[in-house]
Amino acid sequence: MFAFGKSPLTRQKWLEDLGRRLAWSFPEPQAKEILTDLQAQFEAGREHGKSDAEIIDALGTPREAVAQLLEEEPAARTEQLRYTLLWLAAAAVCWAFGWLCLYSYFNFFLMVGFCAFVPMTASTLFMLLRGPARIALERLVPPEKTASRTVTFLLPAAAMLACTTLQEIAIITVMRLHIILIINIGAAITTFLLIFIIAMLVLAAWFLLRSVTRSIRYFPGVVHALGGAAGSALFMTRYYKIMDVDPLAVPPELEILVRLLPYFTGLFTALAFQRWVDGRKPLPLCFQAKAVTWTDWRHHLGVNLLGWYDPEQAAEIVADYQEQYELGQERGRSVAGLLSEFGRPTAVTRALLQEDRKARLRSRKNRLWAIPFLASLLLLYRMILSFNFGSIFFDAALEQVVGCLFLLLGSISLFMLLHGRGRAALEERFPANKQPTVWVYLLPLLCMTAVMGWMVYSFCHPELEIIGHAIPWLLLELIRFFILVMFLLQLWTLSRCVSGAIRYFPAAVHTAGSIAGMLAMGTILYSLDIEYSLSEWASAFPSVEMFQVVLSLPYLLGVLLAAIFWLVLRAAGKPCKEG
Repeated sequence: MFAFGKSPLTRQKWLEDLGRRLAWSFPEPQAKEILTDLQAQFEAGREHGKSDAEIIDALGTPREAVAQLLEEEPAARTEQLRYTLLWLAAAAVCWAFGWLCLYSYFNFFLMVGFCAFVPMTASTLFMLLRGPARIALERLVPPEKTASRTVTFLLPAAAMLACTTLQEIAIITVMRLHIILIINIGAAITTFLLIFIIAMLVLAAWFLLRSVTRSIRYFPGVVHALGGAAGSALFMTRYYKIMDVDPLAVPPELEILVRLLPYFTGLFTALAFQRWVDGRKPLPLCFQAKAVTWTDWRHHLGVNLLGWYDPEQAAEIVADYQEQYELGQERGRSVAGLLSEFGRPTAVTRALLQEDRKARLRSRKNRLWAIPFLASLLLLYRMILSFNFGSIFFDAALEQVVGCLFLLLGSISLFMLLHGRGRAALEERFPANKQPTVWVYLLPLLCMTAVMGWMVYSFCHPELEIIGHAIPWLLLELIRFFILVMFLLQLWTLSRCVSGAIRYFPAAVHTAGSIAGMLAMGTILYSLDIEYSLSEWASAFPSVEMFQVVLSLPYLLGVLLAAIFWLVLRAAGKPCKEG
C-alpha cells in the first residue's frame, strides 16, 4: 500500500506518507492532532538549526512513527478494524442490492436499481478508504502530485463515447436498416461490452491504487470508471438480453439516452465527489465526523467494558465517570474539556485492564458466536441465489425451513455478540439518546402484508394478467423491490443497534424476518411453469388460511423472535433499574 523500508527524503513526502497511514490507524480528529504536532516538530527543529534529514532520522520512517503511536494506544487498531467491518457490511448490502436489480424481469427496475446502486456503492467505498479523514489530512499537508482531470474524466468519457458509437452503428446497421451480417450481432455486441468492462475495471483499479497510495483526489476517477463506464456497460448487457421481453415505451431516438442513464448517474456522482475532495463544497453531514456528546461517550464506554466485565461491574465504572462528569459540570467545565480529560473510551478500558489482572486474563467467550452468525449469512446468501435462479439444492418448499434457520442462527448469535442483556441493563440505568419509533416495525409489516395479499390472489387466479404480464411475474418484481427496501432498513437498524440503543434489536429481527419471508415466497414463484406450480401449491392445502400461514412462516417466526427479544431486553433492564 505504501513504500516500505526507506524513509522519504523530503519533509513533504514524509508528512504525506504519515498522513495516509494515520487515516488508516486513527479516527479523524486524533489523526489531525498527531499530524499537526509532527508539523510543529519540524518547525521547531528548523528553528534550532536542524535540517529536515536530521529531523526525519530522529523520527524514523512514517511506518515506525505510526507503529510507536499504536503501541501507546493499541485500542485504536481494534476501533479501526470495527469501522472497516461495519462499512464492509454496508458494501455487502450494496452488492446484494445491485445483484437483485441486475436480475430484474423489467427494464424499469433494472434502470432505477442501477441508478441508485452507483451513489450507494461510491459512498460506501469512500468511507472504506477513510475519505473524510484523508480530505482533512490532505488539507493540512497538500500532496505534491494530484489527479489530472484529463485522466479521471476525459479518458473514461472518451472510452464510453467510442463504446456507445460502435453499438449504435451495429444497431442501426442490423436492426433498423435490416442489413444481414454473417456474424451474430447480439453475441458480438455482448463480447465487445465484456471487453470494455474489463478495460474499465483495470482503469478503476489503477485509480483506486492511486487513491490509496497518492491522494484521495483520484477517487472521482474510481467512481467515473467503475460506477459510470463499467456499470453502464454491464447495464447494457442485461438490457439487451431482456429488451425483447419488456421493451421500454420510448421512441428509438431516445433509447440511447435510456441506456446511457446509468453512465450519467456515475458521471454526476463523480463530479459531486470531485467538488468535495477539492474543498469547493463541504462534505455532506453523512460523511462528516460528528462531535462526541457525553451520552455517546458514556455509551461507547459501556459497550467496551462489557467485553471484559460483568454488567454490574461495568455499570459501577460508568457510574463513577457519571459522577465525575456531573461534578465537572457543576464547576463550570465544558463537555469537550471533560471528555478530553477522560480520554477515549477504548483508552479508558485499556487503562482499567492494566490495573485489573483478572479482567485482563478473562477470555471473550462470546466471540465463538461469530461461527453461527457466519453460518446464518451463508444461508442468506443461498436464499438470494435461490431467489434469483430458482431453488438450486432443495425443493422450493424447503426455502421456508432455510429462512427459519437463518433467523434462529442469526438473531441469537448476533444478540450474544452485541452483549444484548448487558447493554439492556446499562441502557436502563444510563439511557441512550436514540430510541426506536413505530415506523421501523410498521414498514416491514406493510410490505409483508401487501406481498402476502397479492400472492394469495395470484394462487387463486393464476390465469389473470395486468398490463400484458402475468400477475406472478409482477408480484416477483414487487417482492424484489420490497426486499431492496428491507435491506436498506436492515442496515439502518443494525447500525442503530451498534452505535445507538440495543432497543433497536427487535426491529432488526423483525426486518430480517420480512426479508427471509419474501425471499422464500419469491423462490416459490421463480418456476419455469408458474401456473402449474401455483396450482400444485394451492391443491396441497385444505384452506387458504393454512396456505397463508405456511407461506409466511419465516416472517411469523421473525415476529415471534422480535417479541421474545423485546421481553428479554425489558427483563434484563429491570434489576439494574431497581438497584
